[in-house]
Amino acid sequence: MTISIRTQTREELTPLERVVLALQYKKPDRVPAAPLVCGASCRVLGYSYDRWSQDPKVAVASLLAAQELIEFDGFLTLVDLSVEAEDFGQEVIFPERSTAAPNFDNPFIKTADDYSKVKAVDPRKSRRMSTVIEIVRGLVEARGDRVPTMGFVYGPLGVLSQIRGHAELFKDIIRHPDRVLEAVHTINNVLVEYAKAQIEAGAHAIVLDPLYSSASILKKSTWVKFEAEIFKSVADAIRDAGVPVIVHNCGGGVYFDAVLEHINPIAISHAYPAHGAANWEEHAANWAKKVVSIGVADPAKVGHEFSQAQVLEDCRQQIETFGIAEGGFILSSGCEFPPNGNLLSARTMVQAARLYGRY
Repeated sequence: MTISIRTQTREELTPLERVVLALQYKKPDRVPAAPLVCGASCRVLGYSYDRWSQDPKVAVASLLAAQELIEFDGFLTLVDLSVEAEDFGQEVIFPERSTAAPNFDNPFIKTADDYSKVKAVDPRKSRRMSTVIEIVRGLVEARGDRVPTMGFVYGPLGVLSQIRGHAELFKDIIRHPDRVLEAVHTINNVLVEYAKAQIEAGAHAIVLDPLYSSASILKKSTWVKFEAEIFKSVADAIRDAGVPVIVHNCGGGVYFDAVLEHINPIAISHAYPAHGAANWEEHAANWAKKVVSIGVADPAKVGHEFSQAQVLEDCRQQIETFGIAEGGFILSSGCEFPPNGNLLSARTMVQAARLYGRY
């Protein structure tokens, strides 16, 4: 990605310029601040969550209004983790005031024999993936010259868990590995086209979510076999299109080494220290100079528990820990900002970057 950066000072850089510099380990005017305000944006204009998650015009208007209110430095087009699953045939429940999720009482794959039901779909024509593509397009058309828009793709093993159920999928990995792998390959081929379609819509970067690349869910070798080696083709397709790859994983103990080996992102959005790191200081010492970190505020604490003074102090500590003198840090929530969280706290995160993140 080649973007001309104007020579400016203090707050005169655009969010796009600020983020691009941070991703290159260069020093913008300040640390970018991009709390992952996705579904929570529906509340800015008073829309219900179920309408926000299914109507791209509503989602675009809400996200634009949220960015004006909070002044965060980037859009993430994460709608929910059932987007791809519904288009593969999974029934999804859309609560009025919360995140959509699969109806696990009625999984699309009910038995191991049903893996053969997983067939390729066209993300440009399917109901929900096409909605995300249009959200990307709308945000880029409205504000793409100033604010970066990051597309979002859930990993194939994650998608499969949404149409089988996590517990049954984990059993099938042991009992029916070939069937699982066949379905993962089919899903992954669709995800390649899904990522390309978001790039065609103007996405400045694509965020890949290999959620199971964390010690809290799967062994490293299992993740590598059942997702990493396959999902790599999506990352390669994105890079071949000239667009950066970013990884998001809010699981505990992310396998940073394996993620960098197989997916090779320029940044990782995360909520916890990497696998093997005892605390944030050890994590920063091991990884801060190898890959840009995006995070790492606890969404529940920032969104629901902390006072504004506590949000400021929490963010100050993160900025200090990740050593902003080196560059290469984007202040954010470690996962999606709570849909019903205090939006004032998201704005306070931006204020913290302005107070404590000056270069």
